[in-house]
Amino acid sequence: MVITTMLRNIKDTGYPMRIRIWSLFTVNMWQLALSDIVMVASTVVSLPLHILYRSRDGWLQWRKGGIITQSLFQAAWLAFWVSWPFINDWTWTAQVYFTLHTLALLMKMHSYAFYNGHLSETQRRLHALDSPSTASRESVYRYPTTVTGSHYEKRDKDEKEREEVGVLREDLAMELISPLGHATYPQNLTVWNFADYLLCPTLCYELEYPRTEKIQWTEVIAKTLAVFGCIFLLTITSEEFILPVMTDSAARLEHVESLAEIVLILAESISLLLFPFMITFLLVFLVIFEYVLGAFAEITCRSPYSSARSGHERMNNSCLIDQ
Repeated sequence: MVITTMLRNIKDTGYPMRIRIWSLFTVNMWQLALSDIVMVASTVVSLPLHILYRSRDGWLQWRKGGIITQSLFQAAWLAFWVSWPFINDWTWTAQVYFTLHTLALLMKMHSYAFYNGHLSETQRRLHALDSPSTASRESVYRYPTTVTGSHYEKRDKDEKEREEVGVLREDLAMELISPLGHATYPQNLTVWNFADYLLCPTLCYELEYPRTEKIQWTEVIAKTLAVFGCIFLLTITSEEFILPVMTDSAARLEHVESLAEIVLILAESISLLLFPFMITFLLVFLVIFEYVLGAFAEITCRSPYSSARSGHERMNNSCLIDQ
């Protein structure tokens, strides 16, 4: 398909490719790149906000006003950056890319803020156990209550209560440590940890991720070349099979008045666009989830295959939806 298209373009125009789609990629390119960098940098505001929630004991602590403050910040952040491409009247390709990147960063920022918020409340509960009489006993386990009886029963109850407090303290402490045991909360509250999380190909924040011993640069180069190859195929598909159909149908719709002819033109256009759009969606899915995210996984020394395999094993071995 590619060779046939290039030969036909050379015969018709003297060039191997048409430039109608390529021209959309270069319009406001530097403005798009600068805006994207500023947008990514603005997500780091979640870090000082969380440090503020953690250091306050009043209404700004996470379970009170912290959740509200963080939610309002995320809503304002999303509204501003989603409207930014339309305010600057960018091309549709730039609008699509910027909007998708905005939504991905919003989900990463939300996961970072709310998971660390949960850990901050876990740490508060752990410190509150220094005074067990006033501390909350809610945890992963629900402990049965005992009826007050004789002095012997009261002594057993006190011993059982101390044992329950010890188990609760251990459970809360384990939540503040990563499963691999190399990272703890709040030592993770650094700019380096946040930047590493932004580069990792995941939407779910964890204290620590499994890592490979070194970067496989052959994989990085191969996936980078594959990204440009997929973009090349996307451009060919759009130039030769999508844009001509849309241009032709738009011209034909300008000269018809009856509803039946309009429906026929739309039906014909949709049928002609079904296969090219399917190819486009598959290539977009491939370039994002296999090549772009795979390259970032290699750059950050994160093993996507081992972590995905362990995640699938945990999911397959679960008996309930909350496990």
